[in-house]
Amino acid sequence: MTTALGVDVDKNGNGVDPLAHRQTIKRHWNNTGIMGGLTVSGRSDLYYAVSDGTAVCSMGDADGYTEAYWPGGNTENTVSAGDGTYARIDVVYMLANTGTPDNLVHVMVKQGTPAASPVIPGLPAGGLALAMFLMPAGGGSTGAAARYGDVNYAIPYGVGLDRIGYQANTGSQTQDWRPNLWWGQAACTTQYLPMDRSVTVRFVYRASSADEVLSSFYARLKVDGQVMTDGLDECPVFPVWARQQVSFPIVLSGGRAHSVDVEVCPNTNRKAFTWRGLRYVEVVDGSVAK
Repeated sequence: MTTALGVDVDKNGNGVDPLAHRQTIKRHWNNTGIMGGLTVSGRSDLYYAVSDGTAVCSMGDADGYTEAYWPGGNTENTVSAGDGTYARIDVVYMLANTGTPDNLVHVMVKQGTPAASPVIPGLPAGGLALAMFLMPAGGGSTGAAARYGDVNYAIPYGVGLDRIGYQANTGSQTQDWRPNLWWGQAACTTQYLPMDRSVTVRFVYRASSADEVLSSFYARLKVDGQVMTDGLDECPVFPVWARQQVSFPIVLSGGRAHSVDVEVCPNTNRKAFTWRGLRYVEVVDGSVAK
């Protein structure tokens, strides 16, 4: 039996236990990652410096999420000086324990193995990477290391994710003019969507028509192999190389990634036209769908 957050413990000791807190926090976030701060920099010794900040951490899916604060300071451990021959990758990370072996937030560094092609070292369970650094051969301090790769930032549940799919087609050729045939333009695959999302699919193109007259084509949206619109969206093509676009709002279901494309069919009542080296399909996320 559990009670809601914000409910005081009663005379029988009934209240919210730590796991219920962590499971509730988990529902506020799409992923673990840095919330703010926690900027990592090298020093004149073999520690890394980490500014104050907060991150969303987890010891595992069943354990929920924590929001862990670090007051700033040096990593708890040092690394070795650079190898005499090869570079290595160091990972500075946060570990927010939830009872085993303690209840503390730790910021440490995992030293990689020097190699001709160094790889990112693995972190202990629950470790959240704050920054990665390439320590060069012969480096005498962490100040000699260069920032390397990317780390994750925490994304609140429901927030717009911006572009979640993109594919370009930069070929320049005359559009096939056979009637009643639909031509895919730039099929893309979206990111995995954890929940239903309201998105906009945009087809951006540059083309020009022949003989200094207006031309056009029809466009339709296709998702996961299924045609989703009526194909009556007529898109203009001008004699000049004007960049144009057509957009399709749609809800994509959660629990999977999706294949998205825009197909075109030329308007054979008008002049032929030529694609001019710029076409792309992008899927732009808006928000959680109702």
